[in-house]
Amino acid sequence: MRTRAFQPARLRLARSLRGLPQNKLAGAVRVTPAAVSQYESGASTPSEETLERLAIVLGCAPEFFVRPLRSVAAGPPFFRSRRSTPQRERDKAEAYAVALSEVATALERWVELPSSISLDTRLDLDPRAGLSAVEDGANDLRAAWRIPSGPIPNVVRMLEARGAIVAAVGAFDKRLDAFTLRTYTRPIVVLCSDGGNAARRRFDAAHELAHLLLHDGPADANHEQEQQAHRFAAALLMPADEVNPWLPRRSNELDVLEDGSRTWGVSMQALLFRARALGTLSEDSYRRAMQRMSAAGWRTREPVDIGPAETPELLSRAVAALPAAGTSLGAIADELGFPTARLARMLSVPEERDDAGTGHVVTLRAS
Repeated sequence: MRTRAFQPARLRLARSLRGLPQNKLAGAVRVTPAAVSQYESGASTPSEETLERLAIVLGCAPEFFVRPLRSVAAGPPFFRSRRSTPQRERDKAEAYAVALSEVATALERWVELPSSISLDTRLDLDPRAGLSAVEDGANDLRAAWRIPSGPIPNVVRMLEARGAIVAAVGAFDKRLDAFTLRTYTRPIVVLCSDGGNAARRRFDAAHELAHLLLHDGPADANHEQEQQAHRFAAALLMPADEVNPWLPRRSNELDVLEDGSRTWGVSMQALLFRARALGTLSEDSYRRAMQRMSAAGWRTREPVDIGPAETPELLSRAVAALPAAGTSLGAIADELGFPTARLARMLSVPEERDDAGTGHVVTLRAS
């Protein structure tokens, strides 16, 4: 490896993945913070010895730093809590999404993933569209995608079947419920919420889908976008005409909420919010119902168990198919410059044996 092939953007990516500020990285590799800054700007190049230390500290192979970092992101990520989440945490999350996109591209040379064309088509809504227009957009999407009436069986699988790479990880700041990065290949959706909360996972997935279909990129003041995404997710998961029988008419009808939560796979609080949005509950009744929920301790832990949280499976299926395609997770890791164990953790899969198979491209179809 030649140090002159060093790619500054790779160092920034690796450092962000670790969540390290420049000064801490500098101390760990025994150089000055100014030196790290110059490496990342391209003003200077680390020696081979320094590059080895950088690789050890950042958990990658030295070869990671010499691979060209092609433009991956088609814009900044959609973060729900941008102002309250530290920039370093947002950088770490974005770096993970960029790395995941590179991994998916490497896997696609061996495994045919579902086409991403379904998520390339945006809903034709004005960015300033009112919430009623967003509601209509969700209904149009159900029709266009031929989603049967009633609850969507699995929102995460639906995203994967339509071309998204979905990951569910808990390694980020707790203020990041979920985030999305639109790339030039296929969108990356990362669900960070508590894996044990199935209703929250489903709603977060629908919320991120809304950003992909409604918004070109995150706005500086994103309150309106977040309102639109929330309304879209609610309408997609709970179509107004269909969910109406499960919505309360009075603040004391909490049993209706329990039945609705089990049926539609959403939280009781989401149903309450939907009832207020559709007018089956007045504002006063909504507030009283929320007070009853609080008094029962259900604002933090609802009494309904809708089953296990939905789990992405497309990447794990792709990894499992690698031996049949004639390669292995270890070979993919070597190509990317990641230790195999770290790549396995990133993908939430076990390490795979390095046995080769047919050498044919394996086709996957998300269910």
